[in-house]
Amino acid sequence: MDRTTNLKIENLILFKKLFSARTHLLGPILCANQSIHTHTACRLAAHHWGQQCLPSAFTLFIGSFRKSFRVYASLYLVSAILRGKNITYFLTRLPVETIRSTTFLAANCFYFMMYFCLSRKVFGGISYWGNLLFTFPACFASILIERKQRRGLLALYLTNLAVETGFNMLVSRNKVRPFPNGEVLLFALSSAIYGLLFKMRSLDGGFSNLIKLLVGSGELMESKKEDRKSRVVTYYGVMTVMLNNFVTRVDQMFFQHHSRHNRWHNRFVDALRNFEHRIERFLDSFNKANKYSHPKCHHRYNCLIYTILGFGQRFLAGFGLQAAIKLLGSIGLIFRKPGVLLRVLKDKENVQLGMFLGCFTLVFRAVSCALRWLTNSHHKMHGMIAGFFAGWSMVFYKSSSIALYLNFKLLEIIWMIGVKNRKVPLVKPFDIILYTISTGFVLWVFCALS
Repeated sequence: MDRTTNLKIENLILFKKLFSARTHLLGPILCANQSIHTHTACRLAAHHWGQQCLPSAFTLFIGSFRKSFRVYASLYLVSAILRGKNITYFLTRLPVETIRSTTFLAANCFYFMMYFCLSRKVFGGISYWGNLLFTFPACFASILIERKQRRGLLALYLTNLAVETGFNMLVSRNKVRPFPNGEVLLFALSSAIYGLLFKMRSLDGGFSNLIKLLVGSGELMESKKEDRKSRVVTYYGVMTVMLNNFVTRVDQMFFQHHSRHNRWHNRFVDALRNFEHRIERFLDSFNKANKYSHPKCHHRYNCLIYTILGFGQRFLAGFGLQAAIKLLGSIGLIFRKPGVLLRVLKDKENVQLGMFLGCFTLVFRAVSCALRWLTNSHHKMHGMIAGFFAGWSMVFYKSSSIALYLNFKLLEIIWMIGVKNRKVPLVKPFDIILYTISTGFVLWVFCALS
């Protein structure tokens, strides 16, 4: 028997003793003179790169800070550019927000390591339930570092992950059976409520604008007919304005003038708008020949063009979005192997996301127009029915994470509506509590599996 096999057997015997003999509250008293064994177990289970707990935790903090800084720096930089922030934001607030979020994530790793080691010392060994108890203060201490604006988003994301992890654990232990297309049904139910709230104008600005961008502003209860310029401004104006602002600011920072980009940029914008005008003239001529539109419909073209146009636009948007994400993730490989570019563009996930968004818009608009024709009215309940049927488009792009996140976000929206109407109380630190419990559970599962 070789040396490696002997070492594995010794480690297994050591862990067996730790889990069986010293996993109670009297562990520190009973094991006061056995620090060598406990330090060895802590090193094997948690920090194999160092003997002592505190220096190992600081090493983990430094490594986590470096990796987190690269992630948050690129994420916040792209977000600031897309939102059109001014130069003052880039020089003052952006570095502070980046360092604060980076410190939060690195501190979460640091506190988790420290409380894991503290749990081993308190319980006299690696305790199954002791680790769960000590992950909560680690998560609580770290979330206090992060900005208040991001705590709710982090809490929802980790709650989503915790519920999905718990469900998968129950499935693996044969406690529950997975429901076929359960995530699709869950998404359809949440889409029905979102459609109702959208018709009632009860959603906040962010989600209301997102649904309006997906299904169109013509689905609102009291919207006006779209004019000719609104489509150009909506689909091309926003991107061209952001591009113009970005190039102008770069020129102001480095060259102190911004006339250099005007010629190529104006040609690019004019080409896009000329192409859009040609399509609109064709659709206008087709619309005059086939006037199948109900007086209660507020969209510009007839119902047939309205639904087909929505599918085409959202399909291209979904395809381009998924392809852009994959291209950014493979940018280094593309420079080494240019043939990867074609393979990324031909990936089936691009088509799946395009079909998901396109079919959602197609079904939502088609059902809404059909209900307006059948009932001769534009009722808010039409949004619920259309949203439910449109939600089944997730069969093209199944994602339990998206379905769970939207459901938890829906619960938050409904609760805040109740708070606004003074039906339920406002729990201010609820996002901190939710993050603490959810993240503690996820870390506990990770620790148990490890």
